[in-house]
Amino acid sequence: MNVKTTTRGARRALVPLALATALALTACGHAPTGNIEDKLLMDPFNDKPFKEDAVTFPAPPVDRDAVPFDVGGRNDSPLRFAIDPKSVSIGTDNVVRYTVLITSKTGARNVNYEGLRCDTAERRIYATLRNDTNQWIGNRAVDMNETANAESASMNAYKPATDWQRVGNGGPTDYASALMRTYFCDVRSVAGDGKPATLVRRLKDSGRGFTGP
Repeated sequence: MNVKTTTRGARRALVPLALATALALTACGHAPTGNIEDKLLMDPFNDKPFKEDAVTFPAPPVDRDAVPFDVGGRNDSPLRFAIDPKSVSIGTDNVVRYTVLITSKTGARNVNYEGLRCDTAERRIYATLRNDTNQWIGNRAVDMNETANAESASMNAYKPATDWQRVGNGGPTDYASALMRTYFCDVRSVAGDGKPATLVRRLKDSGRGFTGP
């Protein structure tokens, strides 16, 4: 009698365990790829899918207003870097956006409008400023369905590229790494109180001076 009672009790105890196991296996077998659970497993800090704000290009920078910043703590860099303070913004998507001026020792210059994600250590270039017209040219997404004739492509065909690029580990010309690690980010969050003016002040506190080409 005791043996039968013990066996019956053991069987009853195994029922919920077997049911839970079956449900878990079913969930794993039918879970769609890329769902929110998968994303949380890959990145426990990312509690919801990233949705980027609509991007509007700022006014072209004015050289005399540009705020310089140090990259790599070295004086032998072949390039100088500065940020247009009026362009710095923090979106509702927590992306820091800014215009960066990159100037060589010979005076050649490149100006980009970029975005930086502190939470994923990634950045993207939205547009480059043409020196001859002082107008932004948006980075064009690759679309295999579009004509390969770039000359016939209208300005409406220019749209943001979808790929974010991983920020590097630093170096004498790795300005994105310097912006992320020293000025704009605090680990995985926007630095300071999350206000653009605070980020600009952090740049000014360590700037070395800037003169336009």
